[in-house]
Amino acid sequence: MRGSHVRRVAGVLTVGVICAVSIYACTFFEKTSASPKAPEAAATPPAPPPRIVASVNQGQTEEYEDPTDIPTPGPPYGKENRDPNVVMRNFPVDSEGNIDWVKAFKENIIHPHESLDLNKPPMPPFNFDIEIPAVGAMPNVIYPHYPHTFWLDCGNCHPSIFVMKRGANPISMVKIVNGEFCGRCHGRVAFPISNCTRCHVKPKQ
Repeated sequence: MRGSHVRRVAGVLTVGVICAVSIYACTFFEKTSASPKAPEAAATPPAPPPRIVASVNQGQTEEYEDPTDIPTPGPPYGKENRDPNVVMRNFPVDSEGNIDWVKAFKENIIHPHESLDLNKPPMPPFNFDIEIPAVGAMPNVIYPHYPHTFWLDCGNCHPSIFVMKRGANPISMVKIVNGEFCGRCHGRVAFPISNCTRCHVKPKQ
């Protein structure tokens, strides 16, 4: 008798729980499935004003430059001379694709100044070659003063970089790579030292 009563109460509770869950599920489904209110059409943003670019005839501005207008090289060295792809696009190059500065001044393309002081009287190029022994079977280096003195006076290299005495300069490729001796310019402002045949030109006897 008592067990029957317990079963009856349990059944009523079960039915109540099922009804409550069903009602909650229906309410939740109705809220989530209701179609949202259609948003108002977004306003089309106004078209940006046309970009005005000054033409060459109007004069170039600081913001807009004509990259095809090749300036006349020379002082003052301002913004009109700062795009190397324009200024040097017709310069001769070596086998590695680097600008051949020696050929450039031999072909009268450039007129280098040997000093930052433009009023300093120029010194005529100094035609003097120095043979520098290389290690192993590598051809020796011939250092030509002639092309270097077209744009450098003696004080650029002597005596702070090269002592003017035979055997007084312990030159090595390691030191050059680290920015000493020839590495003060080559690999920075002159052709890179990876082009070995530009310097090692005299085979061993």
